Amino acid sequence: MARIKIGDIFEIKTPLGKAYLHYIYKDNIIGELIRVIPGLYSERPIIFDDLVTLRERYIISFPLAVANKQKIVEQVGYYSAAKYRKPKFMRTEHNVRGKLMGWHIVDTENWHRQLVENLSPEQKKLSPWGIWNDTLLIENLINDWRLENWG
Repeated sequence: MARIKIGDIFEIKTPLGKAYLHYIYKDNIIGELIRVIPGLYSERPIIFDDLVTLRERYIISFPLAVANKQKIVEQVGYYSAAKYRKPKFMRTEHNVRGKLMGWHIVDTENWHRQLVENLSPEQKKLSPWGIWNDTLLIENLINDWRLENWG
């Protein structure tokens, strides 16, 4: 099995269709970052250029190398990731005893967190901080989970 490389495009199957993931960054601590491409598809596209250039749903940390080795995802194409960067900021909920107290805005370079009570319109566009497994990713894909509706 070939090693994965930045720029690889992967397919993951869901009960509602195929989703596509674009590998854009390798973090030495939290692993691979992927762009989750919008849409679920009944058929695999022949060419991925138009699809992969769409604005992503979100960017997440995902154990891509492990998922590939376990055949949870399948490498189906390549598109240069040179123009895509690791987001400077991501966000996560700050819950205390099950109650949402606000949001942590996480600087992805140094992991410093800033607590905000309410998100600004720009902060609502920030991708989730943390590692998603395939079960969570598939669940969020089939439920059409969106950043703007999160929180």
